[in-house]
Amino acid sequence: MTKNVLSLEPRSIHDIASWHAHVYFDEITAAQSRIIRDWVTQNFVVEIGPWHDQAFGPHTSPSWYFGFTKEQFSEIVSWLSLNHNGLKILIHPNTDDPLSDHIVAGLWIGDRQPINTEHLPRSLKALGGKPEEITPNSFPPGIVK
Repeated sequence: MTKNVLSLEPRSIHDIASWHAHVYFDEITAAQSRIIRDWVTQNFVVEIGPWHDQAFGPHTSPSWYFGFTKEQFSEIVSWLSLNHNGLKILIHPNTDDPLSDHIVAGLWIGDRQPINTEHLPRSLKALGGKPEEITPNSFPPGIVK
């Protein structure tokens, strides 16, 4: 069964708690992806997520992510557009609706790839959750925690 992901009313930008950038790779591009990961940790205060050598969650190929704040959006997306090294990157907001965040509101740098929507909920609130706030764990040189 296909889930309806279209909104009947406009969504508010105030619903965005944070952003994720998912960087996808394969056996051939894993080294390029590690370089981008190093560059991100050297340049931005962000939340670096785990490295997955296999498909994980809704992501259908190996990937890793980093989370960033709403205030960082322009700088980070601009930087990624210049430094993605040909990799596929999904940038999506974190709101109460993970399904729409990944499928409708997501932005792609490089080629799109399939997302497994089977376990993405329409509402975190209905499940007792809330949109993800990030916890920075990457502090470039010269940045005080």
